[in-house]
Amino acid sequence: MGTDAGQCSANEPNEIIWGSTFIPGGTAKPERRGRRRDSGLELTHRRNRSHINVSSEYQDDSIQYASAFNRFASEFNQLGDEQKVEMGHQLEDMLIFCNFHGQECNTSFFSRFINYKFGNCYTFNSLKPTVYQENPASAELLNITKAGFMYGLHLELFIQQTEYVKDMTPAAGIRLLIHDQTHMPFPEDDGVNVPPGAETDIGMMKVHIERLKSPYSSACTDGEDIRNFYKDVYGAGYTREVCKRTCAQQNIIHNCGCTHWEFADPKEPEAPKCNLSNTAVRRCVKIYEFKFAHDQLNCHCPLQCKEEIYELTVSGSQWPSSAFIENFAKDLKEWGEHMKDVADNPALIRDNFVKVVVYFKQLNFEFIEEEPSMTELNLISNMGGLVGLWVGFSICTLAEFLELLLDIILLFLRRCIRTMKKEDYSNPYTQSPIYLQKTTML
Repeated sequence: MGTDAGQCSANEPNEIIWGSTFIPGGTAKPERRGRRRDSGLELTHRRNRSHINVSSEYQDDSIQYASAFNRFASEFNQLGDEQKVEMGHQLEDMLIFCNFHGQECNTSFFSRFINYKFGNCYTFNSLKPTVYQENPASAELLNITKAGFMYGLHLELFIQQTEYVKDMTPAAGIRLLIHDQTHMPFPEDDGVNVPPGAETDIGMMKVHIERLKSPYSSACTDGEDIRNFYKDVYGAGYTREVCKRTCAQQNIIHNCGCTHWEFADPKEPEAPKCNLSNTAVRRCVKIYEFKFAHDQLNCHCPLQCKEEIYELTVSGSQWPSSAFIENFAKDLKEWGEHMKDVADNPALIRDNFVKVVVYFKQLNFEFIEEEPSMTELNLISNMGGLVGLWVGFSICTLAEFLELLLDIILLFLRRCIRTMKKEDYSNPYTQSPIYLQKTTML
């Protein structure tokens, strides 16, 4: 399932490490390999085609699509995970060529998760160890050691447009995301669309951001003491978007008594899944969907302290080319199965096959770091400088004041001593006979 398909990749600051998520192309597949499920999902599909339940107030195409999708998503997400996986596109049916850094890769390099809108999503080089099709997925991280087109991830994919649900898939192709390996990808909000019939080249440049925790203004967090349903279910690290979605789910559980399919469930289910056929539940859910969309929920969700952003440069060209399409058709006939049905028609080939190349333009990256404009040591130093500048109260000035005070005290003591000597002075004319005798002789 999935209106588009997506792929994501991740890197670390010191080593260039690749990771990716892959999402198939159709919304759902009511029939698979000759087995037919007469489930509520197929009934929804048939209702959507005939537009039986579309009221007159929903005549606008976009509103019709939203209404049909909500009904579809409600029924689809009532199913178990195994049923969801089976009704979506399978990686072994889609992946016809995989090459990473000049070496062949296969389905064991991918892990899978289920998205409420896109269904089966596949992650290349994920940190999460998984078992895919009863085979252990590769847990070893793949490193990029050389930049450039030839050393990236090359994928050729069969998107199976013939199995798209008519009213649920207005676009064809895959949806591709580049994201940090520790973060939860949200293909419905992020990523780029990759169309069929083209080779899409995506050059990446990584930007690493580090923010400061409280008491600085950014007041970021690493997710301590903040509830994270996505960590419980997928092992994903903290991000602001994860926090907001967890908060929205908590509000719906508390006020509506059910869990919404758009958000991750708690590790231990606290309520059943929301059934929109119940009018009261539908109205309650719509209220909190609106509040979530307009950021009106009272959620404490600060920014994450470390964030990886990937700046993308996207270009494309026709694929397969007119000169190559005959050889490509021969290869499709040899592969057989579903591909054999489209091999004789060049238009069907271009409608059902996608090629994408994701690579690093260069191995260096941009580092953005928040630093305090003034540390405690700088503050004390600046205070001393300002006091010395505007008040004149520095160590040198204080020493000069002490020297002046000492000089004043010494001067005062000298004057006191002189005054005491004057009081003890006697007349020499009355006390010295010798002086008189000498005077007489003169």
